[in-house]
Amino acid sequence: MVEPGEVVFEGGGRESAADWFRRICDLHDGVFSAEPFAWVPEMSPGHEEELGSLMTVPGFRLVVARQRDRLVGYVYGHPLPVDHGWWRDFTHPLPAGLVRERPGRTFAVISLAVLPERRGRGTGKRLMEELLRDREEQRAVLSVQPTALATQGVYRHWGWRKVGRKGPLAGVTPPCWDIYVRELGVPRR
Repeated sequence: MVEPGEVVFEGGGRESAADWFRRICDLHDGVFSAEPFAWVPEMSPGHEEELGSLMTVPGFRLVVARQRDRLVGYVYGHPLPVDHGWWRDFTHPLPAGLVRERPGRTFAVISLAVLPERRGRGTGKRLMEELLRDREEQRAVLSVQPTALATQGVYRHWGWRKVGRKGPLAGVTPPCWDIYVRELGVPRR
């Protein structure tokens, strides 16, 4: 039996994302429109469109953290296609072995958000662990805004390593992103 204040973690795919869609979008906007993140109003409908599109990608996966029916955090991602542009537009050239993709090599973590009052309590770490548990890919990749230094520190603590900075990208807010990679299938802290 689940206690009233207990956080429950649930994973799923397109159907789960459809059930939580509005609450995911609201949490996204609340988290990423606050400091230290760069935000413009166009990011809200842009995120809705991106999430709606990603829900149809084969291998899309979502994990939510909830207290009863209240969403307190989410994370989602998908396997990175071989022809994806993830490895272009870096400020410095990256090693060929890092950027060479093959089917099933990389899982892209697209978005992770946790309510401020749930941070520092293991919610984000558990969301990430649930998302990446049992993945068949060799590694995972994610992007972080350069101003989100505390977030970057958390990712490093969880075993992610920064491989470079992407950008500047025209028409994107922020124009630069720090890219992190983590090997999968190895013990995590």
